[in-house]
Amino acid sequence: MASTSARTVRTVALLLAASALVSRFMGYGRDLLLNSLYGATDLTDMYRASFVVPDMLNYLLAGGALTLSLLPQMSRVYARLDAQHRPDTSQVGRHPDVDRLFSKIASTLLLVATVLVVVGELFTEEFVGLVVNGFSAADIAETARLTRIVLPAQLCFIFGGLVQATLLARQRFGALALTPLLYNGGIIVGGAIGAQFNAIEGFSWGALIGAALGALVVPLAVARDQVRFRPTRPTLDKDVRTFLWTALPLMIGVSLTTVDEWVGIHFGSHLAEGSISWLNSGRRLMLVPIGLIGTAAGQATGAFVARLYAEGKRDELAALLGNALAGVIALSLVIAAFMMAAPTPIVGLLFEHGRFGPEDTARTAAVLIPLSAGIAAWSAQSVLARALYGVGDTWRPMFATTIVTGAALPLYGWLSAWGITGLALAGAIGMTLQVLALAWLARGRLGLDLRPLGRGLLRAVPVAALAAAAAWGMELWVPPLVSTARPTLGYGLRLAAAGSAWLFVVLSVGGLVGLPGLAPMVNRIRVKLRRL
Repeated sequence: MASTSARTVRTVALLLAASALVSRFMGYGRDLLLNSLYGATDLTDMYRASFVVPDMLNYLLAGGALTLSLLPQMSRVYARLDAQHRPDTSQVGRHPDVDRLFSKIASTLLLVATVLVVVGELFTEEFVGLVVNGFSAADIAETARLTRIVLPAQLCFIFGGLVQATLLARQRFGALALTPLLYNGGIIVGGAIGAQFNAIEGFSWGALIGAALGALVVPLAVARDQVRFRPTRPTLDKDVRTFLWTALPLMIGVSLTTVDEWVGIHFGSHLAEGSISWLNSGRRLMLVPIGLIGTAAGQATGAFVARLYAEGKRDELAALLGNALAGVIALSLVIAAFMMAAPTPIVGLLFEHGRFGPEDTARTAAVLIPLSAGIAAWSAQSVLARALYGVGDTWRPMFATTIVTGAALPLYGWLSAWGITGLALAGAIGMTLQVLALAWLARGRLGLDLRPLGRGLLRAVPVAALAAAAAWGMELWVPPLVSTARPTLGYGLRLAAAGSAWLFVVLSVGGLVGLPGLAPMVNRIRVKLRRL
């Protein structure tokens, strides 16, 4: 049974990783379009800062984790209904118990969210001024104007997150895979249309439309046979209180997962023009492997952990979580090693176009190195946090991440003296501390076995070091051969040389020592190629 669950998790993780890969490509296209049209300037700094207040509202209502907050309750309802041996479990989502639970919670939360969005629209400039107090009055006013456009999108994310919980409780992941694609697609289309009028707000309108389609319309369409929403009077009955007890820590607590970006924007507003854009561009590249490995594995593992916990299968749960964590950290380390060894050709090839010039490449490449040092920790925390939230344990993680965040904030202030590179380093250190705290909690609550992780690190660290050295050596050897080439061609050749050396070491040495997660991935690729 454990092997069956593990195979199912890998299959789902592959689906979500494919979605994340396409989404990251689209995200790259979005950032490339923005950078090419407007460069790294005060205008792009303002656009990127315009998402902070909406993100804070989303975080205040646990919008990014509503799926995880409702998932334990939905899993328990479905487990109880399945235990009754209903003849058609595929339609169990239409059961009145499911509709009633969903409608009560959604109606109550939507009312609160609507009130907060209205307040945010009325006092946008005041809120923005608190976040980016290094901006001029004119820049704050422009940032507030862009903020007002994207603020209503949070209603879509909040309601859609609740719908996703119903789908994940039945192990239906299709809508979750489509959401980021439609969201990024909306931003790209909106930005392209806005560019015809030299209006950066086209990206903002695209974000609003993409959120409506991806976060709301698609989940509702997929869940039409699982749940039916009937608006009800807001209530604080037992079911809603149970939900709030799970979600409240995510509302009042803080985590570096989100605070890291806000703190970077806050301190970046006091630095040179373009600093926020350079930091954001590096961060986008860092998030690519995190989305492919950590987020995908976390989403898949969290859903199955919730179900196994509800069914009382604790040994299977512990084994599943330990092996998943070992594979995620191992693969993250070897990918991070490549990004740290060849940051300049990565950034140059992807972003040095239009108004994004060589200096922007150098600044972004410098920040990508410390950002990449935190990739393994970012990926691991995604798995651990979703596993703990999936079993309804949100209070202890909240206390742990809040304490770590509070301890890390002075570090951001101190290292900001080194500019955006210092801010990136502070984030990597803080996230490492956060994942250690979550691992300690998971060991006590979920029985996390750290032995697979220890064995994985003993294999992954040498492989990552050798692969980084090979990539770095090849990247240094190539420039004299392409000194007269166009920059894009030069960056491409340098990246190809470094990537080939890195891949050779990972496949050969990693295969020899049994790098966790490598063999299943290679086997799946081989199967796909044979079918072509």
